[in-house]
Amino acid sequence: MQVWMMKRSAWQLVAGGYVVTIGLNFLFGYLLFPEQQSASAILNFTVKEAFWIGVIFAPLLETYLIQYLVIKNVHKWTGIYWIAVLASAIIFGASHTYSVPYMILTFLSGIVYGIIYVVLALRGKDPFVYITLTHALHNLTGFCIEHVF
Repeated sequence: MQVWMMKRSAWQLVAGGYVVTIGLNFLFGYLLFPEQQSASAILNFTVKEAFWIGVIFAPLLETYLIQYLVIKNVHKWTGIYWIAVLASAIIFGASHTYSVPYMILTFLSGIVYGIIYVVLALRGKDPFVYITLTHALHNLTGFCIEHVF
């Protein structure tokens, strides 16, 4: 799988990451735990707040703190990327404490974001922009499903 991912363009990785995380969301949010509420509903955000926090601010902040800083520093300490990705995913899941299913969902999404982050970093790309975009697209889809459609 690593060789396959290394051959994909950055945009293919963004699209793939988006599709996988949306698929996970569908699995957790509609099939396994249909009573699960969204984060903006749990936190009682207005529509404007849900957009600005969920689609703009959270992807920027979480990508910086959880993917960029954690992966960079854990890899620096251990020299092993999979440990850095796992640490990042654990923190990503643990930062979404709305429910246990939501934490599992975000942990799995964190693995996807972390893998893409590492692949792009190894290729000399700026993974921050691509992961932020992937995360923002995921959150935008949830926002549109909840507030637009």
